[in-house]
Amino acid sequence: MRVVLTGWSGARTRVSSRFVQGIGAFALFIATFVVPGIPAAHAATSIVGAGSTWSQIAVDQWRADVSRQGLDVNYQGVGSTSGRVFYYQDQVDFAVSEIPFQAQVKDDQGNIIYYDEVSRAAHRPYAYMPIVAGGTSFMYHLEVNGKRVTNLNLSSVAVADIFTGVTTFWDDPVIKATNPTISLPHLAIRPVIRSDGSGTSAQFTAYMASQTPSIWTAFCAKVAIHLNPCPSTSLYPPFQGSIAQQYSDGVAGYVASSFANGAITYVEYGYAKQRGFPVAYLQNKSGYFAQPVAAAVSLALKAATFNADGTQNLVSVYNNPDKRVYPMSSYSYMIVPTTTATPFNAAKGATLGQFILYFVCAGQQKAEQLGYAPLPPNLVQAAFSVEQKIPGAPKPPAISNCHNPTIDGTYEPPAPIAVAVIPVGAGSVSGSAGTSSGSSGPAVGSASPGGSSQAGGAGGGASGTSNVAAGNPAAKAKAAAKAQASGDPNALSTAAGADPSSETVSNLASIALPKGKAPVPLLFYIAAGLAALLAVFGPPILALWLRRSSSRQ
Repeated sequence: MRVVLTGWSGARTRVSSRFVQGIGAFALFIATFVVPGIPAAHAATSIVGAGSTWSQIAVDQWRADVSRQGLDVNYQGVGSTSGRVFYYQDQVDFAVSEIPFQAQVKDDQGNIIYYDEVSRAAHRPYAYMPIVAGGTSFMYHLEVNGKRVTNLNLSSVAVADIFTGVTTFWDDPVIKATNPTISLPHLAIRPVIRSDGSGTSAQFTAYMASQTPSIWTAFCAKVAIHLNPCPSTSLYPPFQGSIAQQYSDGVAGYVASSFANGAITYVEYGYAKQRGFPVAYLQNKSGYFAQPVAAAVSLALKAATFNADGTQNLVSVYNNPDKRVYPMSSYSYMIVPTTTATPFNAAKGATLGQFILYFVCAGQQKAEQLGYAPLPPNLVQAAFSVEQKIPGAPKPPAISNCHNPTIDGTYEPPAPIAVAVIPVGAGSVSGSAGTSSGSSGPAVGSASPGGSSQAGGAGGGASGTSNVAAGNPAAKAKAAAKAQASGDPNALSTAAGADPSSETVSNLASIALPKGKAPVPLLFYIAAGLAALLAVFGPPILALWLRRSSSRQ
């Protein structure tokens, strides 16, 4: 049979019925094989995970990325402790946590501090794998005369005092000692803590247990944790004046609220970055103050060591002498099964392995953009070793073919901002106070008496007459007592703060797309949908139109 097509110009073309069928076949071919992003007929087995909110921003981004490749990864940010519980209760395929399974711990009076998670998880053999690095930051909301403070410097003693109820007002001498250029108000501090079991709480309390042990142990005794020395805990004890909120999003959301002037919390840097709120410069062992940007975290973690079970030991990170580092840096674990014990199997292992190989390599290119730091090569290699233990997981590539920015040469972090410290008792600052250089973001240049930043940074130079404690005997006495109690040699230091309000996170603009399978543009999804519709409805509609056109001849 032949029919006549009448075009817009009125011209007639003879078309066979086979041509109509050909159109449908071609459209189906386009929808199935040509347009990228359409999952294969046999989709990968779905997997389910739960746990850390500290690393959830990164995990959620990676899940979205791999979904375009047909991988279905479900994840619930319910806190590290709940994630570990879900793992040993066989409710998830993997967990994410900042701390490992805990052995039972009792205090001096026989009270159970930690229940025995290790034995409860023994029926599901597992391994710990690093997934992303970052800095636990101190996000704060402090306004003076309607203007937000953005250049706050805090020492380890100051943060310990704030989160143990010792320091209750923003103009306390221990805070004023490190912020001589800020007119701090007599405003109540509102410390916001996690109400749920949290790896973020564990990281912060581990830092205090290491750096300010006397303050932390005294607080533990006050809240009926009778251990000396007091260890870290994932369940932060509430105290008078504290405000408890659930999950990282909850504490960050509270601090960012319009009614929360005076609030401060501990949270992964990405949550503050999302909301456009400042985080404190934290004093490191060299006496300098640094932000938890990617470069500062990566530098700090060069000092990380491993325990026999593959878990991290961060004492050397806290004590890293490099003046550029952010001292409270760490990384998060994925807890993965190494057998097919229920509910896991090899098909799930194939999905989990592909997910891991994506985020350990190409996915790390988005870490800095999201407020984290990319894993360095030694942690990538550790992740590869663990991935091979997962039943059904694919073989990892040679590390030279892993498109992690710390490996393929695309990540060249500048030195982070470091604020010059003026030792107590020094009448003036002379000479260079150190420099920070980099391709983006402000830097503090040489600080001379009454000078200014020579690198074009937002902050001015240190005043030649700055001598905080000399003009404030109470501050000097309190700081000296703190230093003696905590053993912190930097507790008597102060700084001229640089304003980070104009800071650009280093290397953010040059984030590259993964070198593996490129993300699929929205246009292709639209084209796929149109092609599918054409394949299904095109032939009968076209045939009907041709019959009507033919009958009119």
